[in-house]
Amino acid sequence: MYMLEAIKTAFSPQNDQKVLDPLKQLGNREIEILKSKGYNLDFLKQVMPQGGLNFDEEYVTYGNGYSRCVTVYHYTKNPTLFWLANLMNNPHTVATLDVSTDEKQKVIDQINRALDELNDRSDNERKATDRNKSAEEYLELAEYARKLTSNGEISKQVKVRVHVYGNTIQEVDERAQELIENLKGMDYRAVTYLHKTKRDWQSMFTMFDEQAEWFGNIKGQSLPSLNIGGGFPFHHQTLKDPGGTQYGETMTGGPFVWNATYKNSVRLSTNTLLLGMMGAGKSTVLKMIAEAHLAAGDFIWGFEKGKDFIPFLKEYNGIMVRLDGSDGMINPLEIFATRTYDEASSLYDDGSVKDLKINEAASYQTHLDKVVYQVQLVSPQLKGTMKAEFKTYLNRFYEEYGTVPRGFTSSNSRSNTDTQVTGKDPEAYPTFKEFLDFLGQLELPGASQEKKNRKEEMESIVESLCETYGMIFDGHSTIRHLDQQQLVFFDIDSITGLDRGVQQCQMYMAMTLIWNQALIQGRRQRRLIKEKQMEEQDFKRFLAMIDECHNAINPDFIETVNYVTNFQREMRKVEAMTVLATQSPQEMVPENMSSDNFSKLKKVFEFSSTKIFMRMDESTLTHIQELVGKSMTNSELESIPQQNQGDAVINFGSKETIRVHFSPNKRQLKLFDGGK
Repeated sequence: MYMLEAIKTAFSPQNDQKVLDPLKQLGNREIEILKSKGYNLDFLKQVMPQGGLNFDEEYVTYGNGYSRCVTVYHYTKNPTLFWLANLMNNPHTVATLDVSTDEKQKVIDQINRALDELNDRSDNERKATDRNKSAEEYLELAEYARKLTSNGEISKQVKVRVHVYGNTIQEVDERAQELIENLKGMDYRAVTYLHKTKRDWQSMFTMFDEQAEWFGNIKGQSLPSLNIGGGFPFHHQTLKDPGGTQYGETMTGGPFVWNATYKNSVRLSTNTLLLGMMGAGKSTVLKMIAEAHLAAGDFIWGFEKGKDFIPFLKEYNGIMVRLDGSDGMINPLEIFATRTYDEASSLYDDGSVKDLKINEAASYQTHLDKVVYQVQLVSPQLKGTMKAEFKTYLNRFYEEYGTVPRGFTSSNSRSNTDTQVTGKDPEAYPTFKEFLDFLGQLELPGASQEKKNRKEEMESIVESLCETYGMIFDGHSTIRHLDQQQLVFFDIDSITGLDRGVQQCQMYMAMTLIWNQALIQGRRQRRLIKEKQMEEQDFKRFLAMIDECHNAINPDFIETVNYVTNFQREMRKVEAMTVLATQSPQEMVPENMSSDNFSKLKKVFEFSSTKIFMRMDESTLTHIQELVGKSMTNSELESIPQQNQGDAVINFGSKETIRVHFSPNKRQLKLFDGGK
């Protein structure tokens, strides 16, 4: 009931009271009388239109925008579960559902008349298709009549109105037209009734039986009560993963209990990508994920930039590793396990996972490529023939040093491929200084002068690594016992002032260490499960977190991109996953790049089956749509720039999308302070 009607009712002439002017301020006596009548004036003040409103032919004009009412006049014959959500849970809308019980006898009389007409059509229509259609409709209607008369079915009269709002008429029209088209695709029909804007607006506050008394009122549609019950729209969006943590709630008020490592028929993998502009809440969500999985006993390793993870690391006894070598170093020539044997051979007949075996030869080959790439990052002149020769000399050096047997990776030495070359003591591996000495003593009898010149240039490159960045590149690994740590982050800020190639080289090195750790932890647990010392349900997952991931994943470092996508693809064997976060997809995948690089970078998005979109600039929507394809609707994409802090659209792939609000508690907000 409106304020004006409330005042007129309370001060009606029948009560010998003067009708008050609602535009004038109420006096104390009038206020007391209204309160005694049961009116909540504070509530009325809050909900009354601010700035006034005006009813036009097609729109309602407010002081701060416009709205247009779209009324559903045809409903699908085959509704899905929670079908009302498709009508009532759309962005930029306020929807109302009016329901009343039909008079049973009146409905049956209408059905009888319709059955007579359909029976006549099924016999006398000129076209066979029309006769068949009438016959089908006759059977459907007859079945409905049987349920009404025999099975206790109740017919309900339903009217759904969707009020679409916006700042401009053009914006309202575009949103309303998109809604009408979307509903049409689901076999619903909707329209805006002209000259009924005032009554449509009043219907939000008026009972259905009162609406029936309005002049020119358009009746609702009759539907079975069972259909309406199955269309329940209010808490259809919920997530309750086994072993999950409550991060907040969905936009429809349902619980959002999420387990980032949980897999099902839709979420075939668990890699996660988090996108959001500064201040949207991206860093807070990242820490909420880390905290939830630390509590579950999972391993969290990753990269940190900005030092806002330091309080979190202190709280949970984590370790921060500086990549500038000041806290110790990781020997670039130490060989880490990065490959296992083919996934198919690691499965039993029943599909369970065997104890994963390290593929020593493949890990060594990957290591050679990694070292060459790292050196190339620091010294871009290492390319072409010189790059190939550098790899050959490095392999020969490992053989001379005794790290690998001769011909370890050749096709003629398959018996040696199981020789352990990974996971040895750090002192068992050579250093760059020793490699420099090897190059200096290497003789190339009969070689051309160009080849000798290239070898000398390689010596200069390695010498520069040892002299200029010796604390980072030259020496045995001194950072030990990391395999015993649950929470480890590598500090990107510590190398910010160094040469860009050195930065990328160190990040690449740290990623190798993370890969190795994920493989070791997974393999160890698989062995315990095989020996029946551990249950499958107790398996501890491994989360590789890369905040500000555009520093490592971008078109300038395609090898790093390939490394990350290989991790995403292969680490499923050991229940490892990536959690990547950045502010905008354009920082990772800029426009106007080569199609080859674009396809490689797009794989990062494709392999990240869970995508969390927090608030981003509207200019990024076209780019996002190009990357996600048809897995999200236009309305879901368009809601991204409109979100508030903590809001997110989460896409799990296969068009499963949930809109949520992350709600960290006071303790978390205090602990997470430093990143929003």
